[in-house]
Amino acid sequence: MTLPRPASLLLAVALACPAVAEDAAPPAPSATPDPAEAAAAARYAEKVEVMGELPVIPPFDETATKLPVPALKTPLSVTVIPRNLFESQVAVVMADALRNAAGANAQPGFGVFDFFTLRGFDSLATGLVLTDGAPEPESAFYPLYNVRQVEVLRGPAAFLYGGNPLSGAIHLLRKQPKPGRFADVSLGGGSFGHREGRLDANTASADGRWGLRLNALWNESDGYRDDKPSKMAAVNPVVTFTPSSSLTITGSAEYVRSEQSPDAGVPVVQGAAVDVPKETSYDALTSFSEQDTWRLRLDVEKKLSESLRLRNKTYSTRLKWDSEGTLHSGVAPDGQGSLFAFRNQTYLDDHQRLTGNQTELVWNVKTGALEHQWLFGVEISRLRDDFTQDVALLASLDAFAPVVPAQEFGLPLPMFGQRGDSTSDVFAGYALDRIQVSDKLELTVGARLDSISFEDRLSASDREATEVSPMGGVVFLPNKDVALYASAGRGFAPPSIQVVGPREPETSRQVEAGVKVQFLQGKAFATAAVYQLERDNMAIPDAFGLTRQQGDQRSRGFELELAAEHDGFFATAAYAFTDAELTRFAELGIIGFDPATFQPTYGVLDRSGNAPAFAPRHLGNLYAMRRFANGFGVALGARLVGSQFIAEDNATQLDSYVLLDAALSYQKRQWRAVVSFQNLTDEEYGTRGFSTYAVIPGKPFSVQARLELNLGR
Repeated sequence: MTLPRPASLLLAVALACPAVAEDAAPPAPSATPDPAEAAAAARYAEKVEVMGELPVIPPFDETATKLPVPALKTPLSVTVIPRNLFESQVAVVMADALRNAAGANAQPGFGVFDFFTLRGFDSLATGLVLTDGAPEPESAFYPLYNVRQVEVLRGPAAFLYGGNPLSGAIHLLRKQPKPGRFADVSLGGGSFGHREGRLDANTASADGRWGLRLNALWNESDGYRDDKPSKMAAVNPVVTFTPSSSLTITGSAEYVRSEQSPDAGVPVVQGAAVDVPKETSYDALTSFSEQDTWRLRLDVEKKLSESLRLRNKTYSTRLKWDSEGTLHSGVAPDGQGSLFAFRNQTYLDDHQRLTGNQTELVWNVKTGALEHQWLFGVEISRLRDDFTQDVALLASLDAFAPVVPAQEFGLPLPMFGQRGDSTSDVFAGYALDRIQVSDKLELTVGARLDSISFEDRLSASDREATEVSPMGGVVFLPNKDVALYASAGRGFAPPSIQVVGPREPETSRQVEAGVKVQFLQGKAFATAAVYQLERDNMAIPDAFGLTRQQGDQRSRGFELELAAEHDGFFATAAYAFTDAELTRFAELGIIGFDPATFQPTYGVLDRSGNAPAFAPRHLGNLYAMRRFANGFGVALGARLVGSQFIAEDNATQLDSYVLLDAALSYQKRQWRAVVSFQNLTDEEYGTRGFSTYAVIPGKPFSVQARLELNLGR
């Protein structure tokens, strides 16, 4: 995967997701089953994977090892966020669901796409998003209209998924066909002109050989800031064919059309956002973003024997993106007691095409007293990225009373423009062995070998890289409900194409240890973990403005997660303490302004010892919901985000804040109504702007309502 370009604009939309009825939760698996029980548990997990949604506290995750391993026995930190949890929170995009994962600071990146940090490392440079096991080519908004579960793997994930996931991987598992026929239809509306419609329809043949599920979305909003309307439409059909009990074929297609309005945010001065109404906009009136995404998937799974399965995934994703967006580039005195807000306009025409194939063999075998669960895989992929990005200088505005002209003509700045026509080819082989030594001891070892060939035709630049990414873990179970674990791993990411001179892959190393406990007969689960994560060879500008790999970062901390459900009640809590530091970081930056021209002057600034951007030391989340026998339901939630810096210079710090949410619901027969209240106290807070010069005001108090009709369940 290539690293995102620093000035790329991505745009997004707020989607309200209606809740649907869920399948009943299965019995919690035994911590130390015999081989027959383990095989049965694996078969059950596979059936749920294909046919339905998981319960609030899922017994399995598949992202960590690509195997249906009980959550208690996974030697890594994984948070599983099922649909009936994020639906009850009225989550609209992936970042909303991530609030449930310890150590994840999720917010709209630049106000226009799903941006998050995991354990203090940002998603643009060190994260990976997967859709049904296939990588996504670049960051975007990921709506949840067709997602049944989100899994968050923290730590280097390159041992299975290859380059880029230095800090973690987010896996979006989409809805699959189920037995029977049903249709869920919902209409919604609320604050800031929000309106939406959704459809979830399913049909299947009586003999179970064929199944079809169709999800569709229409969404519009005026936005809570001036001149920020948005539209989105999406459709996702999935077909499953099971010609025999040993063969399953699943094909899916998805198209998403997104029309968004870029948001430059408000400028910052002397470490704080300027004092203007939160609706104030500085964007050129011509700003726009149009994004078309196509996803194709074909999965074939063949059961060769009771102990041997073969599966193949062919995937193709295409992203077509046109946008114009305004960026803040600093402030300076206007000579009359006020400040100028400098602005640029970017123009992006980007076309990405990612195609690939994964072939995997899963083999259960016993050697002496040891039981092995092997995974062998081969992946080939090609990413083609053809883009043009131009930058122009716009007229400056009064920072405190901006008046955006009806027509603006930017002065081209060709020195900041970028062009690319690149191809990245990847050939990889990987293997993982999960070894049951005894009823109390399990080992997991794995590694992936990536051979990457990169070529950019416009710059006549090319490179070759071969990297091995290992991982090892151990789980000790003193009893069936408690597991102590430790793991260590290494990941890599290809260097930025902007690096001048020799290029080495960025690397990360992590060590982690923790304890997992299940109680209340499997209806409650808790995890505590401590870790240290390091990243080397970060690309930053040197004294001459050239990008070189001369940055390092370290993060250490601990995380707590708890989830419990019983008799219509559910509660979840998460807390993370993150101590993140730039251990080596000297970059080119602004050191002052020319008093005659008000233009910035540049020099080298040592940021070593500073905190990375958007890596708060404290993150917490508490959420509880109760459903009563008479059909009423109530939910309350709180989200703590500690103070955080918006850039590596640590010049501007966003204050800590707590957001309170609530929801009321009523269900009678096939009808369900939901009213959600977000930011109950109308807390004022800031989120990520585009650069070191801007902050986007957070969303104020809002109300959303939905009416759902469920037929055929």
